[in-house]
Amino acid sequence: MVQTIPPQNIDLRYLVDNFNIQLVEDDNFFSESRENLPEITEAEKQLLDKVRKGFINLLNYPPLLEDVVKMSVLDPILFIGDFYLTPFYVKSEQSIEIENEDNGIIIKGRIDTLVLKDQL
Repeated sequence: MVQTIPPQNIDLRYLVDNFNIQLVEDDNFFSESRENLPEITEAEKQLLDKVRKGFINLLNYPPLLEDVVKMSVLDPILFIGDFYLTPFYVKSEQSIEIENEDNGIIIKGRIDTLVLKDQL
């Protein structure tokens, strides 16, 4: 039987215990996520490194709350990437349902921040 879990009942510990996720700091892990990217400045690299270090610091002080993650990780990345500038625009708390099933468990949630350009 499929079990549906609301996202507010899921924390990092649940994901580690049930899906065996783990922190990987190896630069070669998931290298395709860094392929074909535009060049960034040294200042942008330093800012992104601060964001990464801030997120790792958050992991050490659970619970990892949504608003804190948005403030410390998502907002700076959107700012650094110029996603608050034309031609993009940001919408918050869109009623778009996201659903994913894994091993008979469905986790339902919503998109909290959506960056749009034209129709996408």
